[in-house]
Amino acid sequence: MVRRDMATVKMKASVGRLTTHGKRMVAESMYAKGKSFIGAALLLRQWQGYEYVVLHLLCQGIEITLKGLLLMNDYDKYKDELKSTFGHNMKKLAAAAISEFSVRPMRPALEAELQMLSSLYSSQRLRYGTFYDVLVNPETIQSHLALRKIAAVIRLADRHVFAKPKAI
Repeated sequence: MVRRDMATVKMKASVGRLTTHGKRMVAESMYAKGKSFIGAALLLRQWQGYEYVVLHLLCQGIEITLKGLLLMNDYDKYKDELKSTFGHNMKKLAAAAISEFSVRPMRPALEAELQMLSSLYSSQRLRYGTFYDVLVNPETIQSHLALRKIAAVIRLADRHVFAKPKAI
């Protein structure tokens, strides 16, 4: 058994402001968490995990990745909107990201898939057991277009937004 001593950090909440560097660190942390949720979803799917959990992790990853990117682009504009305006609505987040980054609108099939996933995710149907689980086989809930799109977004962001400067 490996033992790791844990550091104890005590913090007292107070009113303060993040520096530009602090804001970037928060955005990067959120983005990294989102990518990890997506990675967890893919691994769980690969190992035939319960598809409702896979879908929940995928949606959580999409939500947090997009929120991280919006924070990275304009922290002050989006920090308060993340909960109040967007909540867990991935369709609203995607629309904001499309507008913020001036990219092409979603194709209708992707938009419909994202709407369905967003509806299930924001209502917690993917997370908690309900009669919906009995009525709907999770394998019938489409997610491949959303997964392909968020993978493309991550590749682009990793290359252009979160790239580490090359040493000279």
